[in-house]
Amino acid sequence: MNVSDEQSYTEDMILMLSATVRALGSVLAGNAEIVLHDLRNPIFSIAEIANANVTGRKKGDSVLAGMRTDRAFISAMENKNEPVSLLLDYETFTRDGKALRSSTALYRDRTGKPYAALCINVDNSGIDEALRLLQSLAGIRPDVMPAIHEDDSSEASHDNIEDLMRDIISTTTALSSGSSRADTKRANLMAVKNMQEKGVFLIKGGVEKAAAALGVTRYTIYNYLDELKSGDE
Repeated sequence: MNVSDEQSYTEDMILMLSATVRALGSVLAGNAEIVLHDLRNPIFSIAEIANANVTGRKKGDSVLAGMRTDRAFISAMENKNEPVSLLLDYETFTRDGKALRSSTALYRDRTGKPYAALCINVDNSGIDEALRLLQSLAGIRPDVMPAIHEDDSSEASHDNIEDLMRDIISTTTALSSGSSRADTKRANLMAVKNMQEKGVFLIKGGVEKAAAALGVTRYTIYNYLDELKSGDE
């Protein structure tokens, strides 16, 4: 393959990878940035970008940390024998210091020279904000909330949410305890209203757990919610 053919090949690959970025960006969550770098022009390397709000960059901008300091490019360029090099799930930072989870695929031409890099940068800070919101709704101080570390399993995260829901439900069901039989429905409605205000029913399984705590069926919980919505308490 002559030089002209090689240039045409890499140009076609850049166009195809640009289309891949646009396709992925149309379906992935807004916290996942997909960016294609054209390494033939490293100073203005971004050829295509989706969900650019994650880093605030645009077409014509460059690599986050710079070509000489970015971990993905340093690692990938050390291996010149593979047409594609991968570096998966490593940490990078935006220019304002926000931590991201990143993965990179680096592409080489037939001479071993890198010409493109496809990167995914994920901002998980929204998860932390959601946990803080749940803590606030439950009246739990952040300093007593169990910490979730990077190496914890998804099951541990699930358990923390379960504990949080139990705390909310145990507090609100106290409203219905000790009531006479005639006042049971009224007390249950008050408890359901409190659960609703604290976001219990926004969490998967919230209706079932509320029903179990109050000793009623989940259909009764739905009826309570309908009554509350209509204002007929």
